[in-house]
Amino acid sequence: MPKLENIVFDMGGVLMGWDAERISHQLCPDPDDADLVAHAVFDSREWGWADAGAVSPETIAWTAKLKLPERLHAMADLFVSHWHDEGVFDPLPGMGELIRELKAMGYGIYLLSNAATSFERYRDRIPAIDEFDGVLVSCYEHVVKPDAPIYLLLCERFGLEPASCLFVDDLLRNVVGAQRVGMRGYRYDGDVEALRQFIASQRDE
Repeated sequence: MPKLENIVFDMGGVLMGWDAERISHQLCPDPDDADLVAHAVFDSREWGWADAGAVSPETIAWTAKLKLPERLHAMADLFVSHWHDEGVFDPLPGMGELIRELKAMGYGIYLLSNAATSFERYRDRIPAIDEFDGVLVSCYEHVVKPDAPIYLLLCERFGLEPASCLFVDDLLRNVVGAQRVGMRGYRYDGDVEALRQFIASQRDE
């Protein structure tokens, strides 16, 4: 197997604390209303389309309101506009330190994320973002994980051999997508030390 040279990280659930239920309950004091709005916003097809750069935040809010009582329309706007605020969507512990360790060891460090254009509002809060050698975000490319073109585009743009890369994501379908184009894959479950040990095991092969 080719030498492991690059670590490619997903963002939500790996570097940043994406948890739709937790986020919605932070934004809305009533748990039942929080669940209603979260379903209308975060589970909508428009939310996924925004990751592909196909719709605007305003469209997400508008379509969410069609599913909600009028009293929750303002809450839908709030969810769409503020889910990524500091204190709501924040870095996960330990990842910044790991990334800096890996960078010091000579690995290339890359970010590959499904995200909408709101990415620019929280980019600077991503752990160790200054250490990344390349960033590829789906909304600007109009392709999303787990479809093969987004992984291949990352490799083409930054001159990477798929077999030299380890892709880390919290969703199994995205890990499988990376493996299908020849990358190694790791499903992250929040255990930083386990990930560190896995990378060490790959390095020693």
